[in-house]
Amino acid sequence: MPGYNKFKGYLVEKGIKQQEIADLLEMDRNRFNLILNGQREKDFKVQEIIKICNHLSISAEKFFFNQKVSK
Repeated sequence: MPGYNKFKGYLVEKGIKQQEIADLLEMDRNRFNLILNGQREKDFKVQEIIKICNHLSISAEKFFFNQKVSK
């Protein structure tokens, strides 16, 4: 299944806005949303995943590494 459904669910459950994470990654919210939903050719870069996980204190393996990751 394309996109990052586990991570999206976590954001909703915790009340975290996509804009907060987009700002953290210094990207437009629309671009973040497209990546999150698997509607872009590129996935999150490893550096972006590390940044997200450090910010939210979550496990990369649980939310990201069971899916495609760009280098």
